[in-house]
Amino acid sequence: MKKLAIKTHFTRKNLIFLGLMFFYCLCALIGAVGCDASGMMKEGNPIQAIGTGFGFPLINGSVQSYILIVLFLIYVLFFTAAFIYEMRLAKYYENKIWSKKWAIIYGSTFLISLALWLTIGLIAQYPYNAETIGNSFLFLIESLFVGFVIYVLLASIIAAIIVLYVNFKNIDKPFKFFSNKADLAMEEDYLEEEQEKLEAQDNLAASFGEEQVNQNGEAVSSNGANINSNGTGQGVVTNVNEELKDKEKVFPGLCSIDFIMDSQENNKTFDDDVTLEELVTNFRNYLAKVEKLYFDKETIRAFISGLAASRLIILEGLSGTGKSSLARYFSEFIGEKSFFEPVQATWRDRTSLLGYYNDFSKTYNETEFLKKLYQATFLPNNINIMVLDELNISRVEYYFADFLSILEYPIDQWKLKILQLPYDFEAPMHLENGILDISPTTWFVGTANKDDSTYTITDKVYDRAITISFDDRNEPFEVVEDVEKINLSYTKLISLFTEAQETKAYQFNKEDYLKFKKLTDFTYDTFDVTFGNRILHQIELLVPVYVASGGKKEEALDFIFARKIIFKLQGRFEDYIKNGLNELLKIINDTYGNDSFKNTKHEISRLLRKL
Repeated sequence: MKKLAIKTHFTRKNLIFLGLMFFYCLCALIGAVGCDASGMMKEGNPIQAIGTGFGFPLINGSVQSYILIVLFLIYVLFFTAAFIYEMRLAKYYENKIWSKKWAIIYGSTFLISLALWLTIGLIAQYPYNAETIGNSFLFLIESLFVGFVIYVLLASIIAAIIVLYVNFKNIDKPFKFFSNKADLAMEEDYLEEEQEKLEAQDNLAASFGEEQVNQNGEAVSSNGANINSNGTGQGVVTNVNEELKDKEKVFPGLCSIDFIMDSQENNKTFDDDVTLEELVTNFRNYLAKVEKLYFDKETIRAFISGLAASRLIILEGLSGTGKSSLARYFSEFIGEKSFFEPVQATWRDRTSLLGYYNDFSKTYNETEFLKKLYQATFLPNNINIMVLDELNISRVEYYFADFLSILEYPIDQWKLKILQLPYDFEAPMHLENGILDISPTTWFVGTANKDDSTYTITDKVYDRAITISFDDRNEPFEVVEDVEKINLSYTKLISLFTEAQETKAYQFNKEDYLKFKKLTDFTYDTFDVTFGNRILHQIELLVPVYVASGGKKEEALDFIFARKIIFKLQGRFEDYIKNGLNELLKIINDTYGNDSFKNTKHEISRLLRKL
């Protein structure tokens, strides 16, 4: 199982519950002293009156009975603490708190606590006789009941005092239940930020001189001038601030790119005499000899063939395993320069990547990410790799939602609405009507760490991406021959992919499908893990390229099956999972052989060790 982390410690809620339980145990002990007919408190005291009022007889508390009560209270506290800690462990391992497995653990803890209390408590009842033991247990029951009454009374009084104090202290302040100043400040900052963005979008047309409506229902321009209707439904604007028609002021960065790219010629020459297998081998050797980074051929094949199957690649694993370096140096190897965008934990929506219109400065806040996407539209034959570093430090589905949808469309429909522009606004060269055509030469590569600071990537993202795991350390190897960079064009890369996908010997044919279907049918029937058309389409695109890169069909299917299917079983600990995985191993061996599907078997072994 995974190592424990600080997430297993008690939360404030847990400590509050433990404190309340300790308070009750203290009340029960006070109740025992008060109900003791031969104790320190005089006969007829209020606590004793509570017991007799509910029909309990007066009992002389003995040393044995006090030992039984104290031991009971100690083991109540012990079980409470152990039970809370076990629930924290269940959450830490991403299990259901009330699953059968954890219910057995809770029950075992309860039985152990009960057995220890009874064993030690009964031993302390020496010399043994029925009257002594009976009085001790009756005294215990009376103490617990009277203690509960005291507990409720005292808790009610304390709660009332706290409520009065807090509300008198904050009598002129707005009511906010269980919030502190930091929470309120953070919420106010967030609401203010969101309001600014909404106002910026709503007021954009007005800032450009388009019409608004005043309190009298009359159309006015942004500077307050009246707008006369010409009867055709189109207003004629007077006294428009022409300065706001300047696209260089609204989009300074994009206009700068227009000027630079339009004034210079792209004289780059490409080295297109390369095969997919040579690309894999040379890139791997380049990493080893020049950058001292060592990857196995299967990883490089998976990365390059993944480019053929999806425009979103996720490199996932522990920190320091070379995920970012793989994306960076691939671009360098093919004569390009990848763009790196470090994802921030505060990202909540698309504005973090694409920017927004600032109503105060009357300009569009252009991000470097947006400018890189825009620049790529001028370079139709240059491979553009956009790296989202630590993409799961915030929720991918929030800030990357637009791209997740757009990348599902045909390439000629990769259109991204940046801004609703006024009717007669002259936009930057490649931002017609405020719409940016994402260059088909673009791939998005995300690096994802596995630690406590990150969010879980959802199946929605995983299904659309090709995910490569970086969990194992690769051994260094020596490269003797010289390795040089190449200038690979987008056209050549796509032609290599197309050529491989049209080669019948490399294709994922019907026979391959029927064999693979045995595994997918079993996982669906046994684990309820679906295998949709999107993943099947990715297989049809990836397998031929993987084979053309020097691999085998079974290796490509193993890579997809391990990452798309088996990976979804992480965090599931139902009883049938273990038997199902063992049966799946048998089906794999019967279908593909004992030496096949190494990645899948490795993932299954890791799951079995956790069960």
